[in-house]
Amino acid sequence: MESKNKELALTLKFKGIEARLLEELVKKGFFSTKSEAIRAALIHYFLELGLLGREQQWKEIQAFPKRKMSQEQLAKDLEKLEDE
Repeated sequence: MESKNKELALTLKFKGIEARLLEELVKKGFFSTKSEAIRAALIHYFLELGLLGREQQWKEIQAFPKRKMSQEQLAKDLEKLEDE
């Protein structure tokens, strides 16, 4: 029986538009790391395929460590994005 907290390490290489868009997601602050962006994309894909239910997804999102950001910093970052 597999553990729910199984960890799998992968080395991925991206080039071209995939690499550029992945870096842009992090640069614009949508994700804190490229790994986080890739995990989110996988979750989205699993949902589309019906392999993961919304309730289960929400539980997993809630369990994931959150970035610490003040309301003031969030407001500054959003304003900066709107000015671009």
